[in-house]
Amino acid sequence: MQPFKFDIRNLPFAGTVTRWHSVNCHRYPSIAEHSALVALYAREIAARVHPDLSAEQQVTLYELALTHDLSEIVTGDMPSPIKRALKAHFQGTQSPIDTLERAICPDAARLEDEAKQPEQAYLYRILKLADILDALVVINQEGKGSAREAISKERGQAFDELVAQASREFPELNWAGAQEVRSLVCELKHVQLDEFNA
Repeated sequence: MQPFKFDIRNLPFAGTVTRWHSVNCHRYPSIAEHSALVALYAREIAARVHPDLSAEQQVTLYELALTHDLSEIVTGDMPSPIKRALKAHFQGTQSPIDTLERAICPDAARLEDEAKQPEQAYLYRILKLADILDALVVINQEGKGSAREAISKERGQAFDELVAQASREFPELNWAGAQEVRSLVCELKHVQLDEFNA
């Protein structure tokens, strides 16, 4: 294991730099909260989609989940529609925001490249599903106003499309497991203590 190339003096700010600042929300989660939840969602999706991941693949997936947005501690959270527009505009080449994020956090860039290797690209699909799932949970739990429904619908469609794409690419894996995690997590129901006694 090697130390981060990312300047770790920025790490304490992961708990204070917020996401979703361009959307009207009741509460704005931090980069640290998002990263931890994406790692937990990725774990649960992976356990259902591909329960035989090697220890090395699990470490790659969890480290990628924990580092995938560390650059936002420095840049702030760039709204997803802007990122998508930049990718479309610079199609065939890397968008400037991707170049900047890779320069700020080369650790996440290296892990993303590993996860995208053709023989294990399902790791990157799992990460993206976990990332989208966290957006769904945040907008459904914390969003308010007219954007809430539109964003929830768009992120839900993005999740379904990615499951369909992953199913075509890796039909031997159980992608229905990702939908199972989504259904459970999006219930947004706390388990009550009295349910344990039933």
